[in-house]
Amino acid sequence: MAQWSRVIKISIVLFLSIVTSAYAQQPTNYEDHVLSDGKLDPEELAVVVKIARADLKHLTEKALEYVERDLRASGIFSPKAWMLLKDGTIKPLKIEQDAEASAPTKIKLVLYRAGLRSVARHGQIHAAVIVYPGSFDKDGDKKPVVVIEHEHRLGVSGLKLVPIKMEDGVPQFAAHISQKKPFEFFYDGG
Repeated sequence: MAQWSRVIKISIVLFLSIVTSAYAQQPTNYEDHVLSDGKLDPEELAVVVKIARADLKHLTEKALEYVERDLRASGIFSPKAWMLLKDGTIKPLKIEQDAEASAPTKIKLVLYRAGLRSVARHGQIHAAVIVYPGSFDKDGDKKPVVVIEHEHRLGVSGLKLVPIKMEDGVPQFAAHISQKKPFEFFYDGG
């Protein structure tokens, strides 16, 4: 519950700063505008959170479809990233072919994060995810997971760890474990 409270507070601050800076440059009549009173009421905030959650859910589903397809085909998957463009389409972020083919996972992650940061800071996207293989220690045994880093322009940032279990070559995803993650793509830390 405390995590949602923090997300809501961050969402309010970030949404207001984005909206305020966007509208500050334009002469606008605010008499019937959502910001006419300078505040977001609970319904308006709920809409903002709902939009961010829906966008990130859609991107996460896309990432898990990729992981499942590759795990079925070869039993492994490599890091990938997707962006939600302003027009609502999802587009993969591509890195150079040589890096894609031969760079270690850590280098690919650096390249994806830098690429997403660049397009996010130039206002080209609303949300982004990076997916990569990982593991966590449970009772002294390493368990494989899909790590999903996600961020949204409206003030949502986090990590999902999705445990994987392979049964007869078919991946089974368990309930995800959410963790906090500082902003890297849209905003500086925090």
